[in-house]
Amino acid sequence: MMTTLPLSRSPQAATSGPSQQLYLLLREAPDRAAATAYLQRRLAEAAALPPAWSGGLQELEEWLELRSRNRAEEFRQYQQGRQQGGPRRHFATLAQARRFLCVQAPGLLVEGAWLHSVLDHWRQAAYMPLVKLYLDYLGKGVPAANHVAQVRQVLAVQACSTWQDLEDSGFVQGAIRLALASAGERCLPELLGYQLAVADQPAAQPSILHELAELGIVLPPPPPSDTLVLNVLRAMLGQAPENARQFLQQVELGYALGRIGLQTLPATPEDGAPQDPPVANGSAAIFAAPAANAGEAAEAAPAPAEARPILRHRFDGDEHAWETITSDLGLLEAQIAACSGKGEAMNLLARHMGPAVHHQPLGLMATRIYSQLFALA
Repeated sequence: MMTTLPLSRSPQAATSGPSQQLYLLLREAPDRAAATAYLQRRLAEAAALPPAWSGGLQELEEWLELRSRNRAEEFRQYQQGRQQGGPRRHFATLAQARRFLCVQAPGLLVEGAWLHSVLDHWRQAAYMPLVKLYLDYLGKGVPAANHVAQVRQVLAVQACSTWQDLEDSGFVQGAIRLALASAGERCLPELLGYQLAVADQPAAQPSILHELAELGIVLPPPPPSDTLVLNVLRAMLGQAPENARQFLQQVELGYALGRIGLQTLPATPEDGAPQDPPVANGSAAIFAAPAANAGEAAEAAPAPAEARPILRHRFDGDEHAWETITSDLGLLEAQIAACSGKGEAMNLLARHMGPAVHHQPLGLMATRIYSQLFALA
């Protein structure tokens, strides 16, 4: 269901509601019981929405292909109109763009969170594409490529702090994302469906991202995932074809979950309304793929003269004696080195890659090490 969200809370909303409370709780630490209860309520709400597609995997493939063609054609027409001198369709002014950014902030600050639970299945071939997708959201541990780190920087630069004053409805999608992060292992089909819904959410629309970039607000677009999800579905259904119908119904339910509580798209500026001038070279920023470049730059960096193993099982002398370790990063390295093997190390690292911490120094380091180990799988 779509709602238009006021930026500030009304007097009646002075006390935070259930979605905001859960959002703030899960941003600090996972809570499986609270997350599960919230998901159950929201899934019941999603079940009342009309289906986006019906039938089996073939019907889903056809629907995704049609959606992709329609989206490409809409953006082509948008670009054509702009090239012919048409004004921006979504944001006449920077103030409007900042308001949109504030309204989207709760969800953007937990980008990719719904995929965190797949890290536990890194050994299983069917899950590997989802693990890779989560690592893409996390920038593989490179700060400049981490989606949440990028959003936090944009919010700070644009002075968008009033998102915390949104009404409870403004936290619904953020709370759903965090709930899936805490309890997603119990509803993998719904998680896959939710991933399909991400591309339909306002902050993923190419024309909106283009106009934000024109005004100097560069948000990372979500990684393309339709083909990835289809491949995962084929693998899952191939393992248990007798459950295909129920599995796909749950996928549809997860897609509907991604449609709950969304705000409407920004209102089209009135014809002739004054428009703020674009930032120099701003419109090209979104197409420059900064995340990929940052990752490539990191991979191209010269290796140390004496490269050491990713996991060390012995420290020379008292180099990192437990009693002298004072930094979290040093402690993590020592804990990894003390692991009995790769599996234990991956589980340890995954605990530091949740939505509350993956964009912090400790989480970034954990993600870099996890990515290296996963590449060796």
